[in-house]
Amino acid sequence: MATSKLIQADDLTEQSYKMDGFDPATETVKYSTTSARVTKPVYNKYNTANKPKVFGYYTDWSQYDGRLQSGGSTGIEARGRGYDLANVSPTAYDKIILGFLGIVGDQGEKQQTVANAAQQANKKENEVTFLDPWGDFASSTNCGLDNPGWVELSLSSLTQANAKGVVGGLRDLQKKAKAQGHNLVLSLSIGGWTLSNGFHNMAKTAAGRSAFAKSTAGLFKRFPMFSEVDLDWEYPNNIGNNNPHGPEDGENYALLIAELTKEFAAINRKDIKISIACSAVPSTLEHSNIKGLLAAGLYGLNVMTYDFFGTPWAETLAHHTNLHALEKDGWGVDTAVDYLISQGVPRDRINVGYAAYTRNGQNTEIESFSPLKGSYKPTEGEKTTGTFESGTTEWYDLINNYIDLENQKGRNGFNVYTDQVADADYLYNPQSKLFLSCETPRSVKAKGEYVAEKGLGGLFTWTIDQDNGVLVNAAREGLGCSISKKVIDMSPFYFEGINVSGTVPDEPAAEEEEAGAENRAPVAAIDLQVVGGSKVRLSGAGSHDPDDDEISYLWTVPAAIAVADKTASSLEFTVPDVVSEASFTFSLAVTDSKNASSTLETFVLTVIAASEEDYADNEHEEEEEPAGTPEEPEEPVAPAGDTPHPLWEKAKIYTGGETVSWKGTNYQASWWTQGDEPGTEQGTGAGRPWVAKGTY
Repeated sequence: MATSKLIQADDLTEQSYKMDGFDPATETVKYSTTSARVTKPVYNKYNTANKPKVFGYYTDWSQYDGRLQSGGSTGIEARGRGYDLANVSPTAYDKIILGFLGIVGDQGEKQQTVANAAQQANKKENEVTFLDPWGDFASSTNCGLDNPGWVELSLSSLTQANAKGVVGGLRDLQKKAKAQGHNLVLSLSIGGWTLSNGFHNMAKTAAGRSAFAKSTAGLFKRFPMFSEVDLDWEYPNNIGNNNPHGPEDGENYALLIAELTKEFAAINRKDIKISIACSAVPSTLEHSNIKGLLAAGLYGLNVMTYDFFGTPWAETLAHHTNLHALEKDGWGVDTAVDYLISQGVPRDRINVGYAAYTRNGQNTEIESFSPLKGSYKPTEGEKTTGTFESGTTEWYDLINNYIDLENQKGRNGFNVYTDQVADADYLYNPQSKLFLSCETPRSVKAKGEYVAEKGLGGLFTWTIDQDNGVLVNAAREGLGCSISKKVIDMSPFYFEGINVSGTVPDEPAAEEEEAGAENRAPVAAIDLQVVGGSKVRLSGAGSHDPDDDEISYLWTVPAAIAVADKTASSLEFTVPDVVSEASFTFSLAVTDSKNASSTLETFVLTVIAASEEDYADNEHEEEEEPAGTPEEPEEPVAPAGDTPHPLWEKAKIYTGGETVSWKGTNYQASWWTQGDEPGTEQGTGAGRPWVAKGTY
């Protein structure tokens, strides 16, 4: 961990692990309560002109962690994320949406919270209110304030200029962005899953809509730094979190947006844009009256393309934020986007969501890895392991305990899998049988590419305070933004995990099975054979079929390893040079002529750094020249004197950090490499040894 560019030790988190007996390798029930402090901020700066937007939601409760005051010896209920707004780069996002505000009169899960806040702020029925006066306007810890000193404030004397808390921190962040030539839009979000109870009754009367709109406009008068409002009604004419609802909700929603538009004009703020957070499931979305909302003044749709899976409500195992549906009209980003486009929604108003958290499942049995198919079974009477919520692991917890992006593998017994059909990633521990459906830099980048290809408005995340910069960097790069200031090289993080794809024979087998005989699946086996010290051979020749059927081979190989043929019985390759111990996971599946496949056999190859003695020995070794005609050397494309760096040489060994020039472009080596030509598919790109560093 000491040399990681992404994670770092947090003593308070480690104390909690020890107090609770939390072990990510075996735990399936307890919460980890991992703090966001375990990650390092790694925000790159990008050239974003004329590209789709990237934005996200920021929660006012993410600042808290009772361990900071108690020194770590606090119960689970007092622990929190402890996320510091100061870590967010002023240029990372185009918009930050602060959540959540409530509606006075809410009778749902947060009824008492809303009532208490309304009393403090002197708010009346159907009016909008902030819910945490201390965290929103007065606190100083983890709020990123330029001047965190204590100031005695009352809600009646509160202004944009004197606010502390998260609101004050966002004000200061917006100023920093402006100083760097970046326009950071700020928005307020009203509602959310636990705060949508008040929408139905408020929106069904003219008086209710008026009270809501006037109070919302009042907030924009007091805090003019905000220029958008986000309505998160989950969902019109849908029970959601046990909310009142009815078929009239869609029409009333349009009337509510029209009322907001009128009130914003009345305070000379026609610049304020109205967006909604909406379902990604067409059968739910159709009740929102999207065409009517657009006609009434709606600007943007933040399509919540996540939570397609979750425990314990999901009927079967699935992805929670997949790009492509696994069946026609199934849940996926493309299903939601295609539906909205078919309804006439302008493409640039549609925003696609990516999740900085997982959805987890216990007692998982996987039948097919790609496409994902299987089952899960929640343990009766128990919660499912997450960070602070059952079955939900947040990004900083994920990269601290479950996935090692820098070495392109899982942690603590977890493997990384890619469903190439759904274009989605997930983690699975075969021993604990815990399943985590998640985003990775690869999947977020793929969503960015999809948004750019479709001409959509942008990408957004739930939530900013769960990311350390890795996911938003991936979003920018997927949208085609070039780097103007690099903090972290993202290219090694775009690796694919293990995937298994079966093939169906074109014709039936020549020999029919005997009547009543059951075909038995073959068995995979991997043997390690070391050749010449620097070369490794993995042999699957020991694989066999109990029926003596012919078998075919399919290997899954880490991106950093180059092999000639992934369908051969054996693999031979040169292991990359490393500066510290690294592991590379290989897998093999064998399939017989009747399309029965083996279970997935995996092998972890551990590579350690060469010692000084190893290097010294290598310096004295001379290779014998082979007999026969020598190979013609490749002609350089330009004399060495005309290039900023030495020309690449096929026979030369390069180590991480060395730079060469080749065919008009400069390249930097990410690790040990020999013979991999820069600029080729084999040599350059995600998981390849060379990274392009501009032309010459």
